[in-house]
Amino acid sequence: MITLNNISSISDLRFKTKKVINKAAISPVFLFNRSTPTSVIISFEKYQEMTDTLEDYYLSLKAEDYEKESKEQIKWIPHKEVKKHV
Repeated sequence: MITLNNISSISDLRFKTKKVINKAAISPVFLFNRSTPTSVIISFEKYQEMTDTLEDYYLSLKAEDYEKESKEQIKWIPHKEVKKHV
């Protein structure tokens, strides 16, 4: 959510870079250029968390699709064969 506390201008980014980055460590910073929102700055940790969450969600969707597929045409390998190759 955009609040006065997490808004910065392009000028702030240019002249008060460290302050803007420190704010981004706490919550996303919304950059405005001439009263128009243009970008969002987030911490690296938050970015990593978001991408991990998206990847987990994507993989869960793939797993759901796999579960819905017919398993009749799959050539199953016995457990003994798998153990031989490990």
